[in-house]
Amino acid sequence: MPLIRIEVCDFKSYRGHQVIGPFRNFTSVIGPNGAGKSNLMDAISFVLGVKSAQLRSSQLKDLVYRGRRLARNQDGEGAGPSQQDDDDDGEGEGEGTASKAWVLAVYEDADKKEWRFQRTISTTGASEYKLNGRVVTYSAYNAALIQHNILVKAKNFLVFQGDVEAVASQSPKELSRLIDQISGSLELAPDYEKAREALERATENATFNFTKRRGIAGEIKQYKEQKSEAERFEALCQERDELVLRRILVKLYHIQRSLEEHARAIKEQNQTLAGLRAEQRKHEKALEDARADQAKARSNVMQKEKRIKKAEKALETKRPDLVRIEAQIKHAERKREKAQQELEKLQQTEAEQRRKLQALEADLQTVQRAADAAQEAQRRAAQTSLSLSEESLEEYRKLKAAASVLAVDERQSLETLKRDEKTTSRTLSQLKDKLEQLTQKRDKLSDEERTQSQKKAELDEKVAELSVELKRVKQEYDNQQSERIRIEQLEKETNEKLVDIYEKLTQAGVDQQESQRETRLKETLANLQRIFPGVRGRVVDLCKPTQRKYETAVSVVLGRNIDAIVVDEEKTAIDCIEYMRNQRAGQATFIPLDTIQVKPINDKFRAFAKGARLAVDVIHYDPAVERAMHHACGNALVCDTMEVARYVCYEKGQEVKAVTLEGTIIHKSGLITGGKSSTQNSKKWDEKDVQGLQRVRDNLMAQLLELGKSKPRGKESEVLLAEITRLESTSSVARDDLKACKTRLSGVKDELKHLDREIRQLQPDLRKAQAAYDDVKGKIDALASVINAAEDDIFADFCSEIGVGNIREYEERQLKLVQAESEARLQFDTQIARLTHNIRFAQDQLKMTEDRINTFNEIIDTEGSNLERLEGERTAAQEEIAEAEEAITILQEELKQLTEVLEEKTKKVEEVKKTTNKAGKALDQALKEVATHNDEIEKLGLERSALYRKCKLDEIKLPLVTGSLKNVPMEENLRDEVAMDVDEDEEGTQQVKRVPDFGIEVDFESLDDDEREDNAGETLKELDESIAKVNAEIEHMAPNLKAMDRLDDVEAKLVETEKEAEKARTDSKKAREQFNEIKRRRCELFNKAYNHISERIDQVYKDLTKGKMAPTGGVAYLTLEDSEEPYTAGIKYHAMPPMKRFRDMEQLSGGEKTIAALALLFAIHSYQPSPFFVLDEVDAALDNTNVAKIANYIRTHASETFQFIVISLKGSLYERSNSLVGIYRDQDVNSSRTLTLDLTQYDD
Repeated sequence: MPLIRIEVCDFKSYRGHQVIGPFRNFTSVIGPNGAGKSNLMDAISFVLGVKSAQLRSSQLKDLVYRGRRLARNQDGEGAGPSQQDDDDDGEGEGEGTASKAWVLAVYEDADKKEWRFQRTISTTGASEYKLNGRVVTYSAYNAALIQHNILVKAKNFLVFQGDVEAVASQSPKELSRLIDQISGSLELAPDYEKAREALERATENATFNFTKRRGIAGEIKQYKEQKSEAERFEALCQERDELVLRRILVKLYHIQRSLEEHARAIKEQNQTLAGLRAEQRKHEKALEDARADQAKARSNVMQKEKRIKKAEKALETKRPDLVRIEAQIKHAERKREKAQQELEKLQQTEAEQRRKLQALEADLQTVQRAADAAQEAQRRAAQTSLSLSEESLEEYRKLKAAASVLAVDERQSLETLKRDEKTTSRTLSQLKDKLEQLTQKRDKLSDEERTQSQKKAELDEKVAELSVELKRVKQEYDNQQSERIRIEQLEKETNEKLVDIYEKLTQAGVDQQESQRETRLKETLANLQRIFPGVRGRVVDLCKPTQRKYETAVSVVLGRNIDAIVVDEEKTAIDCIEYMRNQRAGQATFIPLDTIQVKPINDKFRAFAKGARLAVDVIHYDPAVERAMHHACGNALVCDTMEVARYVCYEKGQEVKAVTLEGTIIHKSGLITGGKSSTQNSKKWDEKDVQGLQRVRDNLMAQLLELGKSKPRGKESEVLLAEITRLESTSSVARDDLKACKTRLSGVKDELKHLDREIRQLQPDLRKAQAAYDDVKGKIDALASVINAAEDDIFADFCSEIGVGNIREYEERQLKLVQAESEARLQFDTQIARLTHNIRFAQDQLKMTEDRINTFNEIIDTEGSNLERLEGERTAAQEEIAEAEEAITILQEELKQLTEVLEEKTKKVEEVKKTTNKAGKALDQALKEVATHNDEIEKLGLERSALYRKCKLDEIKLPLVTGSLKNVPMEENLRDEVAMDVDEDEEGTQQVKRVPDFGIEVDFESLDDDEREDNAGETLKELDESIAKVNAEIEHMAPNLKAMDRLDDVEAKLVETEKEAEKARTDSKKAREQFNEIKRRRCELFNKAYNHISERIDQVYKDLTKGKMAPTGGVAYLTLEDSEEPYTAGIKYHAMPPMKRFRDMEQLSGGEKTIAALALLFAIHSYQPSPFFVLDEVDAALDNTNVAKIANYIRTHASETFQFIVISLKGSLYERSNSLVGIYRDQDVNSSRTLTLDLTQYDD
C-alpha cells in the first residue's frame, strides 16, 4: 500500500491533530456535503507540494484552521460561543484559531521502506518542508517526490472536483500541453526557444554576409567594366552627332518635296469640287421635298389613329352600358317570373278561401233557419201544454206547503245534494267548455302551422335563390377585381422594370458620352497610326489582365497611364503631339520606348508575401512593349486583401504602392485612397450594351399598352356593385322574413305542444268531474224517490183531477218547456256567433289575399313595362355599338390606306436619302482628300519646325543657304496658325494651307542621289538603326571616370567581408546542430509519452464502456495535428460510445464526456504512473450503470503498487472498495472528524 495514512493538524476544517487512514488498495472517502471530504483532497495536494491557488484558497494562510467551538462549563451545559484565543502550538483542541497547520503523508515504497512527507504552513504565510522528520528545501522535497513518480507540476496523482469536465472540454492545444508536461518535454521548452532564436539570428547573419559579399563582388566587376567603357564613349558620341545631322538633312529634304507634291494635288482636286457641290444642292432639295410629303402623310396617319382611339374609347364606354342593361333585364325577368309564381299560388289560396267563406255563410243561414223553426215549435208546444185554473193553482200551493213538512231530513239532504249537483255540474260544464275551447284553438293553430310552414318553405327557396345569385355576382365581381389587381401588379412590376431600365439607360448615356470621347480618341489614334509609323497603341489596348478579378486593381495601378499612347521613338511622340495640337484632337500622354526611363523590377516582391504579386505579373503584353509596361506598373503590388497590403506597407515597412482587388491603394507615403471612383477604369474591358436596354424598354412599353387595353372598365364594376347591393338588400329582407317566420312557426309549435299538454291534463279532471256528477245525481234520485212517495200521497186526488199520473209529471212538463226553450235558444245563439266570427275572419283573409294579388299584378305590369323599356334600350345600345364598330372598321381601312401611302413616301425618302448620301459621300471624300493633303502639309510643316527647333536646342550645325536658326521660335504660335487656316473661298474651293519656313533655306548639297530618291523610309530606317545602335551602346556604357579610385577600396573590403561570412557560416552550423539536438530530445520525450497514451487509451475506454449490450465497448483514439513537432500543435481526442456513430466531443452527453475524460486520465496516468491516484467526485455526472463500470475498473486495477483513493457519494461505487473513510462534521468542536472501516473482512 503506497499511501498508508494522512495526518492533519489544524488544516482547514480539521481542528487539532487527526489521523486519517489507513488507506487500502481501493479506498472510498464518503460523507455528507460540507463535512470536509474535499478538504482531505486539499490536504493530500498540500502535503505533496501543490500551490495554494489550486487548493480553493487565495493564500497559504487561508489553509490554517480558523473555526471556534462552544465552551462548556463544569456541568457540561453549553455556555455560548467562546472567545478566540491564539494557541501557542495549535496542536491541541483548545479554544480559538490556530497559528499554524501541517499535514503528514506516510508513504511506503516498493522495498517496504516508509517515507514521511510533512509540510507546515503558518498564518504569516511561511512554509516548511520535512522529509522523514528532517527539514529540507522544496527542491529536495520535490526531488524525493519525483523519485517515486509523483509529479507535482503535472499532478499525475490526483483529479480535483470538476477537473473531469475540464478534461472533456479542453482544446487540442491544451491536451498537447498536458502530454508535453507529463512527458517532461515541456522542461526543454526554454532551451528549445533559446536555440531556435539563436538559429534564426545566425541564419539571418549568414544571409546578410552572403548578400554583402555578393554585392561587393558585383561592385568590383562593375568598376572593371566601367574603365574600358570610358575610352569608347567620346568616339561614339562623335559618330552619333554625324548620323543625327545626316538624318535631319534627309528628313528635311523629303519634307520639302512632300510639301510641293501635296500643294499640287490640292490644286488639282479643287477643279472637281464645284460640280460636286451643285449636284449635292440638287439632291438636298429633292430630299427636303420628299421629307415634306412624308411628314404630311405621317400627320394624316396620326390624325386617323387619334380618331380610331377616340372611337374605340367611345365604344368602350358604351359596352358597360349594354352589360348594365342586360343585367337589369335579367333581374326584371327574374322578378316578373317570381311574381307570376307567387300570383298563381295566391289565386289558388283565394279560391280556397272563397269556397270556405261560402260554406260558412251557407252554414249560418241553415242555423238561423233551424233557430227560427225551433222557436216556432216551442211557441206551439207552449200553447198545447197543460194549464190550471186559479182555484187549482191555489189548491196546488196548499198541497205543496203541506207536502214540504213531510220528509224534512230527506228534503234537507236533497237540497244539499242539489247544491252539490249544481257545483259539480258547473265544474263539469266549465271543463267541457275549456276542452272545447282548447280543441278549437288547437285546430286554429294547426291551420296556422301549415300556413307558416308553407311560407317558410317559400322563403327558404327565395333565400337560397338570392344567395346563389349573390354568390354568382360576387364571384364575377371578384374575378373582375382579381383581374384588375393582377393587371395593376403587372403594370407596377413593368413600371419598376422600366424605371430600372431608364436608370441604366441614363447611366449608359454617361458611359456613352465617355465612350464617344473614347471613340474620338480611338479615331485620333487610328489617324496617328496611319500617319506616323511607330505608334503602337494605348496601354489599355496593349495589355490585358490574366484574370477578371485583377481588372479593377490593374486599372488602378495603371492610373493616368491607362490611356497613354506607346510609341517607338521620342520624335514620333513629338510629331503626334504637334498633330493633335493642330487638329484640336484633345490631349494624350505618350510613352516613347527609346527614351523612357524604367527602373528595374525588384524581384524580391515576387514572393514577398502570400497574396501579394507584382502588377506586371498579372497582365499579358507583347514583349516589344515591356519597357512601357514596366514604366506604367513599376514595382506596384496587387494584394488579395487589405490585410496583405497593410502587412507589406506597414508591418514590413516597404515603400511600395500596394493595390487591393477592390481598388484601394496604399501609396508609398503611407496614404490610403479608396472608393468606387477608383474602379471606373475597369469598364475599359467590359462595355455596356445600350441597344439591348432599348429593346427591353420597347418591349416593356408594348406590355404596358396591352395591359391597359385588357384592364376591366370602371362602369362594369359599378354595375356589378349596384347589383350586389340590391341583392344583399333583398336577401337581407328575405332572411329577416324567414327569421320572423321561423320564430312564429316555433311559437306556434310550442303553443300547440302546450295545448296538447293541457288537453291531456284536462281529460282526467273531466272524467273525475263526470264521475262526481253521476254520483251526486244517483244520490239525488234516491232521496227524490222517498220525497216523491210522500208527495204522491198528498197529491193523489189533485193529480186525478188534473189528469196526470203524479204531481212531478206536471212540474217536469212545465220545467222542460222552459229549459228546452232556454237550451235551444243558447245552442243556436252560440253556433250563430261562432259562424259569424269565422265568416269575418275568412273575409279578412280573403281581403288580404286579394290585396297581395293586386300587388303582384302591379309588379308584373311594372316589370313588363320595364322589360319593354330595357329591351328598347338594349336594342339601341347594340345598334350604337354596331355602328361604332362599323365606323372603327372603316377608319381602320382608311388608316391602312394612309399607312400604305406613308410607307411609299418613306421608301421614296429613303431612296432620295441614299442618292443624297451617295453624292454627299463623294463630296466628303473629295473634301477629305483635300483636308488630308492639308493635314499632311500641316504635319510636314510641324515636323520641319520641330526639326529646326531640335537643331537649335541640340546646337546641331545645320548647313543653310539663307536664313538662320535664330529666327525659329521655341513654341508654336497657335494664334497665327488659326489666322492662316482658310477652308474655302467664295467658289467653294480649298486653299493650300500655308506653313511657316522662318526664311530658312537648307543646303542639301551634301546628300547623295540614293538619299534623294523616294525610298526615304528605308534610308531613315537605316540611319535610325545606326543612331539607335550607337545610342544603345552609349546608354549601356555609362562610363565612370572614378572607377579606378574605387576599385582598390572595394577589393580590400571584399577580403574583410569574406572573413565575416565564413565566421557567420560556422556560427549558423553550430546553432543548427544545437537546435536539432534539443528538438530531437524533445520529440523523443513527447512521442514516447504520446505513443504510450495513444496505445493505451482505446483499451481503457473499452474497459470502461463494455457491457452486456456492447461486449467490446466503445472506441477512442488520439490524432496529432503536427507529427514533425507535435508539441507546437494540438492533439485531437475522439471517443465513440458503444452502438453510436462518430460525433465530436462537444456533442456527447455529460455522462459520455465524463467516461471519455476518465479514460483519458487513466491512460495518461498509466505513463510513468504515480503509486497512488486520488479522485474527487469524478462520478458526479454518471448514472448507476456507468458508476458501476468505473468501480469495476478501479477494483480490477487496484493493487499494492497502484492505489486508488476515491471521494464519492455514489453507493454503487464505494460499496465495491476495500475500505471506507467516513468524514462527518463534529458540531461540538466545529471540526471535521473521520471514521475508517475495513471492508475486506466482509464477503463480496
